[in-house]
Amino acid sequence: MEIPKHDFNSLPLTRWFPGHMNKATRKINEVLKIIDLVVEICDARIPGSSRNPSFDQLFERKPRFVVFNKADLADPSMTGLWKAWYGRRGIRVAPVSAITGKGVAALVGEWRAAYMANPRQADIGKPLSHPLRVMISGVPNVGKSTLINHLAAKHSAAVGPNPGVTRINQWIPLKGGVELLDTPGILWPTLSDKTHELRLAICGCIRDPVIGNELLGEFLWYELARQNNPVQWDLYGLDHCPESCGELMQAIATRRGMLLQGGEVDLERSSTTLIRDFRDGKLGRFTFERPDERKAVVAEAPHEDAASDDAPPDES
Repeated sequence: MEIPKHDFNSLPLTRWFPGHMNKATRKINEVLKIIDLVVEICDARIPGSSRNPSFDQLFERKPRFVVFNKADLADPSMTGLWKAWYGRRGIRVAPVSAITGKGVAALVGEWRAAYMANPRQADIGKPLSHPLRVMISGVPNVGKSTLINHLAAKHSAAVGPNPGVTRINQWIPLKGGVELLDTPGILWPTLSDKTHELRLAICGCIRDPVIGNELLGEFLWYELARQNNPVQWDLYGLDHCPESCGELMQAIATRRGMLLQGGEVDLERSSTTLIRDFRDGKLGRFTFERPDERKAVVAEAPHEDAASDDAPPDES
């Protein structure tokens, strides 16, 4: 079935940029001189859209490492392509799941190896005389605090389901001679287009009320309808991809008892259900962008040390 093209980019951007994000950027600048390695957390379902392009300039003089969190919710073959894409640009990538803990235990060793191998450090190959100071960065709600709590084996960082929970920089000691600096999630003032904004929103990086659940539900149906991977439409009593968002909302409302008086669909509740089921992984594993489909910006590193194998990682 061919889904008619929807021009979401004709819709206006919300330009959501809370004031505390400017303050957070200033705080990061103040402490950056003592940081040894910057670790950027991205959402594996949107590995390009969940990168803050301003970080390239902010962290240009620091060794960097990228973590694809929520890899258990993403298409593993696409994760492999993105990992190779970053690797060709000299940046190591580790797919993990902060919720289940898969891949998390190896991170400290990988961070230390990435720092020691990077020619940007003054004494390459020599052991550090102080704990490795790692800054955790990323856009809101990509799982930074959940990841840190796994690594710290205790609840050291504030965690919440909504973007913007972490508002201050927090130093957290880890085993293995590493000190983590947790930083607030930071977006950038102007997004590239509405599709970019909506992808951030369906993955929880922008608060749902900012966009509106009905629009998010329509955009999510459209993105899922274009996926090559199978979608568990049977969750709503369907045996095929619905031809319209309206058909999908009707199925959800009927299946979950969300019909109003007169049989009208409760669009708000049905959209919320669809979004929640997607975020919980009940519909399948999806990645909404490929490296060759967008000009994802990342600074070129001065070496090619990172792996560039195109084979996807084992994320089953």
